[in-house]
Amino acid sequence: MSQGTRSEDGDIPVTMSTEDVVNKIGAKPSPKFLLLVVGLMSFQIMKAMVAYFPNFGGYLPYKEWRCVAGSQDCYGRVNDFVFQGNNTWPKEDMIELENRCTITLGELDAGESTLFLHGGSGRDIGSIKIQQQLNNLVITVSSSTSYDPVTLKAVRTDTGPLTCTLQFTGSKTLEDSSTLICGDVIFELDSENEVVHFLKDAVQTVKFLSAEGVDYYLLECPDKDQYNKNNLCGNSSIKGLIRDTDFSWYTNGRSTFAIDWNLYCGGEVLRSILGSVFFGGAILGTFIGGNLFDLFGRKTGALVGYGMVTIATLAASFAPSIWFMFVCRFLQGAGVYIGATGVFVLLLEYTALRFRIQANIGVQLTFGIGYLINTFFAYFIKDWHWLVAVDGILFVLSIIPLLLLPDSPRFYLVNKRDEERARKSLKWLAKINGSDFDVDTIRLSDLESANDQKDVEEPGFLETMRDFLKYKELLVQLLIQMWLWLVAGFLYYGFSFSWNELGENIYISYMFAALGEILAYLGMGFPIKYLGRRVSIMGFYLAASITFLVALLPFKLSSSFSLEQLSCLLGSMFVSAAFCAIYLYSAELAPTSHRGKVLGYSSFAARIGSFCGPQAALLFSWSKAGTLVLFTVISASAGILCYRLPDTKDVPTPSTAAEVQRRKDEKVNGRREAGATYENKCAT
Repeated sequence: MSQGTRSEDGDIPVTMSTEDVVNKIGAKPSPKFLLLVVGLMSFQIMKAMVAYFPNFGGYLPYKEWRCVAGSQDCYGRVNDFVFQGNNTWPKEDMIELENRCTITLGELDAGESTLFLHGGSGRDIGSIKIQQQLNNLVITVSSSTSYDPVTLKAVRTDTGPLTCTLQFTGSKTLEDSSTLICGDVIFELDSENEVVHFLKDAVQTVKFLSAEGVDYYLLECPDKDQYNKNNLCGNSSIKGLIRDTDFSWYTNGRSTFAIDWNLYCGGEVLRSILGSVFFGGAILGTFIGGNLFDLFGRKTGALVGYGMVTIATLAASFAPSIWFMFVCRFLQGAGVYIGATGVFVLLLEYTALRFRIQANIGVQLTFGIGYLINTFFAYFIKDWHWLVAVDGILFVLSIIPLLLLPDSPRFYLVNKRDEERARKSLKWLAKINGSDFDVDTIRLSDLESANDQKDVEEPGFLETMRDFLKYKELLVQLLIQMWLWLVAGFLYYGFSFSWNELGENIYISYMFAALGEILAYLGMGFPIKYLGRRVSIMGFYLAASITFLVALLPFKLSSSFSLEQLSCLLGSMFVSAAFCAIYLYSAELAPTSHRGKVLGYSSFAARIGSFCGPQAALLFSWSKAGTLVLFTVISASAGILCYRLPDTKDVPTPSTAAEVQRRKDEKVNGRREAGATYENKCAT
């Protein structure tokens, strides 16, 4: 960053770099500018929602299936029952009921008692009314859908308090029929009548029960832990269950393309590949994006990305097969990362240096917010087609803020050598911030010397390769940054696509992961600002490796939460903080002349890690311990290698590759001189 020459009064430099001007104009950003920044950051929300769509739209509900009535194969695998005894039934309360249960209603009122049957979300299915008239017993079964009420009558011989037991088909004692026992009266419900049809339907649809005139209940249902992947899919010696013949999905009305396209019991590999295909597109996007940003501008490149992802997302909502979805996900990945990288670079180059940490945190924070919003959307939008369609519609709206600002002044000056257009961009920035700084009174230059002016021209691919060979320090920094990005991408998305393997409830697991990520972004600012970029990133990676080791300890914190889950959550928070920090770190390390390509290549490395990350779900299903050891090793290696890089705290951004090498040489020479001085003192 050049301070240039100063005017006679020594107040305003006659020659200033665009970064100096942005620092002066943006010293007090206006509410209007901040609002525009928030609008640009909304792209990160959409990025998270599109990236994580398969976690919910294509989740594998291995615990959400039940046996079809009469399936002996399924009954044989799910044959352990859990008994709940003497539960008081508070008035108007609903209790959850699994199919194949037996429920006993204790001490019914002498006149009339009613058992209400409810489906998902508490919707009414029907009722069973029990009336006592002296020794006469009248049972009325009503359906709220298609059957007329049916009345069953019998005469009791016992005179004690009435207790009724309803045994659904497939209960512990019954296999092919449903039975209602009231006192010493048994209603055989195995004949072909409307009551049988209704109760057989109720077996598959009843989720909750409520009652009137019932003092207590006893419940005996199949142990839910038996509804798992092993019992559903079988193994080498036991065949898998057949859909609709042996089992049916029990997803409470939610649709998932994993079920629609049979991506279970062996097909989950295709689902994991679907997550990787997105990052395969991202690899292409980052490669294309680096050239787009430096040749045509940050804004133009971002708009190309916005257009690609919007079209691909809307098309994905109509996907008829997994193969069509593969194409859409690839284009989504390419578009998302072209757009996101372009917006990020644009934001940094329009943000004063003193606010750059906050801007970087804000960008990543909105991604975490998108993570959380996606979880809530997925919970309330049950149809996966609509879930992805909403993402496409919101993407269209997120384009608006980008259309309201000009391209980066630094791009115009350094890459295009167009001082007038750079000046216009700075005037726009001054106007929106309400600054009275007169850009016309200064000369713009981001170059320190004539040699720099020659070297700063945007190099092509061959020239870039030549520069990496010519300037060793530039190459070393690039390679280390690429490893940091690759590790961050692998670990971050490894967890992001695996929480269903680490928790009981997919929505609760991802909600805690999203909240943890948000907390990580909010808390990382302090160490980055006061300890520096390098030390902070080293600490994040090394702390993550420690938590992964702790996760290997087999310790339960509660009946539903383990040390493994807590440690993985903390580790993912440290990884999130590191991933966020290296965005800023790389942008500050890279010289202006090569920033687009350095960020592009670094992001390319991250996409390789991200491409492999979704496969961690398969690794966790095979061996959690082995996966955690792998995470520990690569996280520690990233922290150690980061020590080799220079810090950028309060250091001007280099303009050229030559300047990067010069700074390194000066540092090395300074150490040699200090060493020589020390040796001379010792000799003296």
